Amino acid sequence: MSRELLLFVKSIWYGALLVLTYDVLKISRNVIRHSSAFVALEDLLFWIFCALFLFARYFQENSGILRGYLGAGVLFGSLACYVSISPYFVRFFTFLFKKILKILRIPLNIVKKVIKRLKSGLFRVKLLLRTKLGGRKKGERLQSHNKGESDEKKKKRRQKKTHKGTQPSE
Repeated sequence: MSRELLLFVKSIWYGALLVLTYDVLKISRNVIRHSSAFVALEDLLFWIFCALFLFARYFQENSGILRGYLGAGVLFGSLACYVSISPYFVRFFTFLFKKILKILRIPLNIVKKVIKRLKSGLFRVKLLLRTKLGGRKKGERLQSHNKGESDEKKKKRRQKKTHKGTQPSE
């Protein structure tokens, strides 16, 4: 009788342990957003883990014999943990890990700003060198060296258009 009572207490502990393990998944989902497909995969792997864990424990301690009181112990332990400890556990560690991530993002944001400023400084130097050395910008067409001709051609075209409009009609 004492052996069965010890197994019942252990099964209560196993149920609570499985709930706390699932709480770790919930905390990770609260801190880092997961897609629904990834959540489904996590849940599937969790339930496979639960089945293998309980089977291994019961096989080792009870020669693989399943009893109703073992299932009742797991159910009782998981419900007791879910109602009492789990909400506070999830809330506290979600808060804690979000704060830790927020603190870790500070150096990351500083590095991003430094990289952005370096890029902008390099871009300015690049533009300055292009303008000073006579290089052309990306997408810029080569211009003719004799600007006067193109300006004169534009003036002649404008004059032709204005002369057509001012000629008296016959």
